[in-house]
Amino acid sequence: MSRPIFYQVKILDNQDPMMLGRVRATLLIDNYEDIVKGIENWNETKKWTVDDPFIFNPLMPYFMYQVPKVGEFAQVMYVNRDFKYENQYYIQNAFSTPTATNFEWNVGANKFTGTGVQLKNPTSLKNQDGTYGDTVKYKGVFPEPGDNAILGRGSADLIVKQDEVLLRAGKFTDQILQANQPPVANEQRSFVQLSRFNLTKKKGETKTITQSEEIIVSIKYLIEWTIINPENTQNKFSGQVYLYQLKPDLSTNSKNLTIGSVIAENLKQISVIQSFESLSKSEVIVYINDFIKSCNSLTTLKNGTQLFSSELNKFPIFYRPNNLTYSILKPSTNKGFGSSTIKNLTDIFNQIKLYPALKQGGYGLIYAKNQVGKPLNFKSTEVTSETFLNGQLTYGALGGNKLFLLSQSSSIPGKQKINFADTLYGISEEKFVDDILPNTSSLVRGEELLELVNLIVRFLITHTHAFPGEPPIRVTQDGSTTSSILAEMQNATTKILNEYIRINWYL
Repeated sequence: MSRPIFYQVKILDNQDPMMLGRVRATLLIDNYEDIVKGIENWNETKKWTVDDPFIFNPLMPYFMYQVPKVGEFAQVMYVNRDFKYENQYYIQNAFSTPTATNFEWNVGANKFTGTGVQLKNPTSLKNQDGTYGDTVKYKGVFPEPGDNAILGRGSADLIVKQDEVLLRAGKFTDQILQANQPPVANEQRSFVQLSRFNLTKKKGETKTITQSEEIIVSIKYLIEWTIINPENTQNKFSGQVYLYQLKPDLSTNSKNLTIGSVIAENLKQISVIQSFESLSKSEVIVYINDFIKSCNSLTTLKNGTQLFSSELNKFPIFYRPNNLTYSILKPSTNKGFGSSTIKNLTDIFNQIKLYPALKQGGYGLIYAKNQVGKPLNFKSTEVTSETFLNGQLTYGALGGNKLFLLSQSSSIPGKQKINFADTLYGISEEKFVDDILPNTSSLVRGEELLELVNLIVRFLITHTHAFPGEPPIRVTQDGSTTSSILAEMQNATTKILNEYIRINWYL
């Protein structure tokens, strides 16, 4: 029967007085009281001494400091398994989920071992293909495969990527990690980022690009024209022009109603019929165009026929030949019609326009008075050209809600020198609020300061006086004013000074 290489222990104490990362622990198969009874003159004051059999040294080198908490599991190994409690070493046990790294009871730590098959599966943090779900709010909190990391038990870590280093604190919004409760990433974390990029992004000139998109409107009226005798060769044509009121429907909007689309009879109601007889081809063109123009600009024809009840709600208006006439014009459906019929209708069709200058003849959409075509919405966007150049470039960034750049050797006149005693292992929030904040000053925004200086210099150079000894005139020769300078001075505390980046330097 094979003998185990590693054994599991439960941590009893992790407060090593030597601060070497040692722990006191017992094997799961051992009983603490039974063992100490077998030790001559044992008492609890001998803990952490050479007489203590429960001390385990870390297997990880001291420079990788990692000590489990009391109650957690650790894996241990012996130099000689036949002589336990001598030359024994431990290494941190596995966790069942990254969300349990704040603390995990020894039972749960064995989830993914042979003894943990009956334990409930923890919540997966990724899909099986390694992707995140669309609603995930913790992307970026935990290290990704391929990256190296040193993790704290809470919101702090150090991530080392191929060409980037991240040092973070406050990476999630919760106070502590809760087992099987995915955290929420904190965009307001504090961090240091050092990066190297192999391509340099260079911005070029900015251009304004205007794009148009068609506005879909519901067509309210339809004008259709037809020629009764298009085959005649005497240049004497008869026909009608109809004005229909259309009911709102998907088929009657400006996207779907075209020159050849068929409109259901229940969606159109005839409003006006105008007939003509024995007109020449040119007179027919004028007659139909005059009717279209009247619908565009009038509510009543010259003969007294009412076209619309109101000028307000008559647009959009679509004009076209009726379906029968259009079928003669289409090569795919005009088989059996004589060449004179097709030529007569084509000549008339090409000249039916609201305006002679329009390129498109025969049909069109009047979407507003005197406006023919597709109604468009124009949107202008500024686009900056970008190029990527070969060549390494490094960046460094420091971020946080409040940033302090502190010197142990300097102080600001009129303020106290900051006392850095008892801050070697970290500065407390009380120290930041009570001592550092009142003894630092806001950092100055350079460009905004130059704007104020430039305004003052312009005033000094271009101002004039009404009389010697009098105050300067409020408006200078180049248009600068005393009121603008005073306004900029009032805004300086927020515009020029940045209270969230503070220093105590004084050179």
